[in-house]
This record gives sequence, C-alpha cells and structure tokens, in this order.
Amino acid sequence: MKTQLVSIIIPIYNRASIFEATLNSIIKQTYTNWECIIVDDGSTDNTESVILKHIEKDSRINFFKRPEQLLKGANSCRNYGFTLAKGEYINWFDSDDIMKPNFLEEKVNAFTPECDAVVHRNNYANYKLTQFRDSKFTYNNGKSLFYNYAMEHIELQTCCFTWKRSYLKNKILFSEEIMRYQDNEFHIRMLALKPNLKILDTVLATIKSGDGHESQISAKVNLTKKKLYDVFYYRYQCLKLAKDYSFDVDANFNKTIAKKALWAFYAGIKFEKSMIQRIKDFFKYYLKLQYVYSSPQLTVVDALKSQFYIIKILILR
Repeated sequence: MKTQLVSIIIPIYNRASIFEATLNSIIKQTYTNWECIIVDDGSTDNTESVILKHIEKDSRINFFKRPEQLLKGANSCRNYGFTLAKGEYINWFDSDDIMKPNFLEEKVNAFTPECDAVVHRNNYANYKLTQFRDSKFTYNNGKSLFYNYAMEHIELQTCCFTWKRSYLKNKILFSEEIMRYQDNEFHIRMLALKPNLKILDTVLATIKSGDGHESQISAKVNLTKKKLYDVFYYRYQCLKLAKDYSFDVDANFNKTIAKKALWAFYAGIKFEKSMIQRIKDFFKYYLKLQYVYSSPQLTVVDALKSQFYIIKILILR
C-alpha cells in the first residue's frame, strides 16, 4: 500500500460561491495522505472565510496569499505553491473543477520507480453540472503525446498530470506572463522534454467548461487582445519545440499548427482599435510570425496571402 504525500496546489481568485464543491471533492478522496495548498491571488469576496472554515476541520488544507512582490495571476500562484509543497508527488488543480473520489488513489498506485508523471483523462461539464462529455483522448496512434496534444487529438487540463516532484526540480514551471492557454503552454514544454509517462484512460476529474462563470479565464466577457496573442504564442511554441527537440512531426502537423497560429494572431490584431498600436503589436511579434511563416508546409503563396491579410487589418481593421 502506497503512502507518499501528494501536494495539491490550487490558485484561487473570487471563488467563494463555487469553491466548496471543489474542496469537498478533495476531502472525500479515498487516498488520504495529501496536503492542499491554496494560494489566493488577491480575492475581494469572502473566499478566505470559506476556506478558513474548512481549515478548522481539516489540517491538511493550507491557505496562503500570493506575496505582493510576485506577479498577479494563476501561474504565479501555481509556482509559489510549488515552493511551499512538501509532497513527493505534485498535482496542480483548478478551483472550479471536481475530483472523482479515486482521483489520487488511482494515480499514486500507477507510479513506478521509472515513471516521471501519471496522466489521466477527464470529462467536461457545463457550469451547472447538468451536461457532460468525455475528453478527446487519442494517443495510442503511433504518434508522440507531444504531437497528439499539440494537434488537439488529446485534451489535457491543469489537473491531468501528477508529477514526481524530483522530476520538476530545477525546471521552468508555469510562465507567469501567460494569461490564456496557461496550462497548455506548460504541458507542451514538459512534453517536449520527453518524460516517462504512465497514461490512464480513465476519467478521474470533471472540468467545468464553457462560459458559465465570469471568473473563468476562458469566459467571453474576459477576452482580451493579450489572451489572443498568448494563443498565438502557444502555437508558435508548438512549432518551435517540435523542431528544437527533433520530434518526428509530419506535414499535416506543420501546416495545421502554423495556420492555427496565424488565425490567433489575426484575432489578436483585429481586437486592437488603434492603428498605431496594431502596428506596434505587429513588430512586437514580427520574429515569431516569421518563424511561423518558415514552416515547410506553408507555401510562398500561403505566406504572401497571410501577410497581405495582416497589412489589410493593420490599415483598415
């Protein structure tokens, strides 16, 4: 019977009305040797009082506030939480998602000495938990998990990986400059390092998706130009990492990811109302755009059409 300590790290911001369901799903875990590190990102509601009420009953729950000198944002809280964690295993989790009762037990039992992380699948639900669908989970097709994740054949969220703490040591964790695709960017960099993974084709958590709560990063009400550029940056990362780490990707990969990157950039630059600022944004991302254009499956005609479209947006929007 395994007894290793698992550190569950949760960033939180203004989730008083919905966090209890998440916290209760952790408290009800069949595997009991865990610590929950909750890092508040400056909540202005009564999130803290909701958590403190549970801490009085369960000493495994710990509440911290992001130090003021650290950047605001979920990724900063995730990284700070890692510095506080004591567990042999690390599992980041989001403050609106729900663990199945066997979430920790299944993953801890799947670890072997040579295993760096255990990965599982989730299902998705609307915000009221009345409609569900299973995640896409195509990975056993002769392609790397890096390939399948970048191509969105497999859906992996923040909580999908339970990492061996020793593997994460001295690695760059979550990028604190990213506001959108935060976990995607972290996951794709970790997958590029080719860790030894154990994959469980088992639903172990429910992810609340859609546009059900204004605190969601992905909520339409919170859409910003920066978030759209972050999506572009993530797609660029996929192309660059595939080349830098010599992944055996095919023509479809290069063309698909390059086009998705360009569409994200179009959306970002169209979001900006000022022509002067649009031009500044273009030059800010110019080198990354040129890297995307260098994708071998983008023809000269494709690149010229794209550049013409960008110029049109710059001038006319």
